[in-house]
Amino acid sequence: MIEQILKPIFKPIQRTVLRPLKQAAKLPKLILAAIRKFLVNAIFSPLKSLNNYVKIGSYYIAKKLIALIVVISLVIVYFGFISPPAFVNKWFGRTPSLEAAAAADKSFTGMASILDANGNLLYKGQMENGLYSGAGKLYYPDGTLRYQGNFALGQMSGAGEMYDKQGVLLYRGEFAADQYAGAGTLFYADGTVNYEGAFAAGVYEGAGTLYQADGTIIYTGAFAKGAYAGDGKLYAGKDQLLYEGQFNNGLYEGSGKLYDASGKLQYEGAFLEGKQSGAGKAYFPSGFVKFEGSFLLGSYHGAGSLYDEAGALLYSGAFAGGQQSGTGQAFNSAGTVIYDGKFASGKYEGVGSLFDADGALLYKGFFRSGALYAEGFMNLSLVKLLETLGPADPPPAAELPADDAEAGDDLFLPDADAEEGNGTTGGEAEAGNEEPGASPAAETDAGSSSGQAEGDASAGAGEEASGGNTAEGNGGNGDTVSNAPSADGQVQALSARRSIVASVTDQASGEEAGTASDPSLDEESLALIEQTLTFSAMQMAFQLMVDEDNPEAFYVTKLSTWNATVMEQTYARLLAAKAVSVKETLANGRTGLLFKSGNALLSFTMNKNKPVRLEISFVAPE
Repeated sequence: MIEQILKPIFKPIQRTVLRPLKQAAKLPKLILAAIRKFLVNAIFSPLKSLNNYVKIGSYYIAKKLIALIVVISLVIVYFGFISPPAFVNKWFGRTPSLEAAAAADKSFTGMASILDANGNLLYKGQMENGLYSGAGKLYYPDGTLRYQGNFALGQMSGAGEMYDKQGVLLYRGEFAADQYAGAGTLFYADGTVNYEGAFAAGVYEGAGTLYQADGTIIYTGAFAKGAYAGDGKLYAGKDQLLYEGQFNNGLYEGSGKLYDASGKLQYEGAFLEGKQSGAGKAYFPSGFVKFEGSFLLGSYHGAGSLYDEAGALLYSGAFAGGQQSGTGQAFNSAGTVIYDGKFASGKYEGVGSLFDADGALLYKGFFRSGALYAEGFMNLSLVKLLETLGPADPPPAAELPADDAEAGDDLFLPDADAEEGNGTTGGEAEAGNEEPGASPAAETDAGSSSGQAEGDASAGAGEEASGGNTAEGNGGNGDTVSNAPSADGQVQALSARRSIVASVTDQASGEEAGTASDPSLDEESLALIEQTLTFSAMQMAFQLMVDEDNPEAFYVTKLSTWNATVMEQTYARLLAAKAVSVKETLANGRTGLLFKSGNALLSFTMNKNKPVRLEISFVAPE
């Protein structure tokens, strides 16, 4: 019902509007067909009548001509503007616009503008076989220039300039394989130079100069893989040189010079991994040498010499961890040796010799924590004692047992060859035994090699302290014969009596067991269990006891000394340590002070609060 009512209304609309629209979709095809029919008829039909001409004014123009003009125009439009071949663009100097994929697929050669899928310009310039080649420009997707310069095989190669996304120049110089390579310059965002020099694979390589943003030089010299390597100079500020020398992987390594904040030379020598290591010199700000010797990781280590700010030698010897450690010599400001021996942590430690300001020997023995430590002699073996102090004074002839009178010459007098080898006077012999800085073996074997002045001084001191135990000369020419035994001779002398000592020990054991004693062992033989060695040059005497289990071995059990240096320094050390003491009044009006120090008992004889004698006894641990 409704269809019958509306059909008469829509049928005219369908006939007049919709049907022509459907036919209009076929219009392009119809037009092309009509043009094609016209061109074919016009071109290939013979000119037989006026129907083959078109009248324009008073002229007749052949349809064939018009058709040829139209065909030629279409060809020109298509190949000249719509899809021109490369040679046409080259003739007219035009740059074709291609999509990147299309350019690569077609192996395009020549000038071109490469677009991305969104139509954004990516590249403009020369191409060869679909790859960027020659001069060209790269762009960011937003159209900002990214790079301009030369290309090869699709990569930045040769001279060029690189920009950031804001269009600020980043780099100007040589490229290879899309990376900085060769001479070039890097820039900060404000346009100031960041680096100028050689590059390789995008990093600093070769000679170059690095700058701060204000133009101040940071470093100038050689680079490798982006780090300082080779010879160069490092600056701490404007014209303020911090280091010059060799680098490796950005650190000081090799020979170089280090300067302080004021620009004065602080160190000159070898470096390793950024720290002083090897032979070098450290300087005071005044320019005087502070230390010369070996370094390890920035500290004095190994052999070296330490000086004061006036250039005077303070110490020469071994170092460890920046402090005196090992064998060395300490000097006063006048250059005189005041100590020769062992050090530890910058202090006297172990065996050493102490000298006065004139170089005269004051003490030779043990030190601890920088102070004289005579207790170190306690329980020391005979061999070690003689190795430390050298040969002891020969005993007076009256002290030799009658049975040993003939053996005494062999025990305590050097043989003829030894005398001829030494060739010294009595005074020189004593001084030679106390030569500072000599090793124990040298003291034993070298005889008398020190100077005449020291020899005489030491000899004089020995004569006064020992009551004239030294041999006297002829008086006329001053020649004397020294009968001071060698250290080895004294050890042999004591050890040679081990049979007697063993007999004494057996005798004592027999008495304890209730057996009869041998009447041939008198008190003089029993005294052989104890031995007393005097070192008059050192003003010290030692009492040694035999080892009950090993009769050949002797050990120090008591030290008696009248050496002022030993007494005063030991007394001062005990007072500073606030050691507990026991005081007693002696019969002669003097005072006795008793101290306990480790396994040693120290007994001072005082005269008006000044020590005049010191006895140190070994206390066996419980």
